[in-house]
Amino acid sequence: MEEIKSQLIFLLGSFLSGVFVMLAYEVVNIFRGLFRPGVIGRFCMDVIFFVLSGVCVFQMIFLCNNGTIRSFFVFAFGAGAILYRKTMGTLLSDLFVKAVRKIVYLLTRPFVFLCRKLQKKRKKKKEENENSS
Repeated sequence: MEEIKSQLIFLLGSFLSGVFVMLAYEVVNIFRGLFRPGVIGRFCMDVIFFVLSGVCVFQMIFLCNNGTIRSFFVFAFGAGAILYRKTMGTLLSDLFVKAVRKIVYLLTRPFVFLCRKLQKKRKKKKEENENSS
């Protein structure tokens, strides 16, 4: 009975690992949405993500199941990742990026207003100087 209990815990941990890996990839997508890196930047971010997620998956397999890869681990991990992607999708990253952009827009709005006012004053002063010459 104890062996079944430990394997069920491993199955749940595998499922949650899949969910967390996809959640971590959403964080990568958030950075992509905010900073819009080029091809090399995206490549570097993907390499870092896959190395870190590979280390986490390896630790999960090694520490919880003595290094034995079981088919139900692969299935549960994949199911967790797919279920997260199908239910939450990119909803969180899209909402987060839109919220950050809106906040930045609202915070910079007063500065934009002031810059436009200063620009109008400079233009008016320049026109006055040209008319007086």
